[in-house]
Amino acid sequence: MTDTLILGGGLAGCAAALWLADHGHSATIVEARPRLGGRGLSRIWGDAGVVEYGGGWIRSDHRLMIALAARLGVALMPRAPRGARRFFPAAPGDLTPFLTDAARIGQAGAPDLQALSLAAHIAHRALTPEATREIMAWWSISGSGDPAHIAVSELLTAKLATGLEAKLDELAFTLDGGVSSLIVRAAEASGARVILGDPAVALSDHDGVTVTLTSGATLQARGAIVALPLNCLDTVRFDPPLSAAQSALCRAGHRGRALKLLIRAEGPQPGDLATGEAFGLRWFYADRALPDGSVLVIAFGLQDEVVPLDHDLVQQALAAAFAGARLKGFDWHDWCGDAFSRGTWVSPDIATDLAALRPRTLGPARISGLCGVGYVLCRTGVVRRCPSDRPLRRNRNSRPPAESLSR
Repeated sequence: MTDTLILGGGLAGCAAALWLADHGHSATIVEARPRLGGRGLSRIWGDAGVVEYGGGWIRSDHRLMIALAARLGVALMPRAPRGARRFFPAAPGDLTPFLTDAARIGQAGAPDLQALSLAAHIAHRALTPEATREIMAWWSISGSGDPAHIAVSELLTAKLATGLEAKLDELAFTLDGGVSSLIVRAAEASGARVILGDPAVALSDHDGVTVTLTSGATLQARGAIVALPLNCLDTVRFDPPLSAAQSALCRAGHRGRALKLLIRAEGPQPGDLATGEAFGLRWFYADRALPDGSVLVIAFGLQDEVVPLDHDLVQQALAAAFAGARLKGFDWHDWCGDAFSRGTWVSPDIATDLAALRPRTLGPARISGLCGVGYVLCRTGVVRRCPSDRPLRRNRNSRPPAESLSR
């Protein structure tokens, strides 16, 4: 019998398997998709090489991610320095009230501000349409969902007191070979058994953990880790059942609904940045040069605002962002329509209490479903919470990384 069953083969699940191996415990990873990686998806796109369809950037203060990459031999690739700056269709206007509130948060926390949704904050400060357009551009890579239902604090933090482009500092590195490479290497280094393409449908915790798969197969272990996306937790039947608060949170899910568009273009130069709005696309960054002389441009919008995309519309949006740019191709992955993610990164509803997923007795078990978070479930009742501020190391104090990928 394996020591631990891990539901979810994304970053959280595979990092947890590595941590367990460091402590001498065996694991079996159960992943619904036919691949490891979860919402990290790196694949080859023609001669553009490996590109990131999901989360890909790592912040410079992601110490645990950086340590994990170093341990597994995955090199960090710095983001191109900021180049030309464009606003479309016009300059953003006066952002002073928004930036002043960022300074207030840095000085005193300003809980009155952080309790507002982004839409309520914009109305409260009577921001102009031009300023709102610029804020929404950065919201598309941060709050990532309906501004009427997500807290302004998903974007408005103390670091923005110097300007919205402080958010660009979060996009410090990508991984050589892609995020998928890091995740697969973590699983391989752990020695875990991996089961792909057979989603878990039930987890029973009575005198040992039993997990039932879609195929009808059953797996048994002394404990388990649930490292599934919050929006997919309702696909698993838990016995004992979740608490009322946990069940309500699973039903509500989160509201992360960003769209990340990969564009091959001629015209922009690596590092060029444009913000504004065209057909729902709001944020454009020229990421790197490609072998044929074109450039990989990464664009973001909110999926519920972006019109159905075709070549002509993407060309028009690209030309609005970068005058004279020419489209050579585009691609994307529909994370909101993906049955095994049902959304992008976590953007909780302002009325949602995520505390329901903090360590809590579930029989002798614990559960979490946030991206990059998992909990070890031990029959002994000695439960270690996986996330912490310590890097992976082979010592008694080591714990797996808490950080998830940036966009």
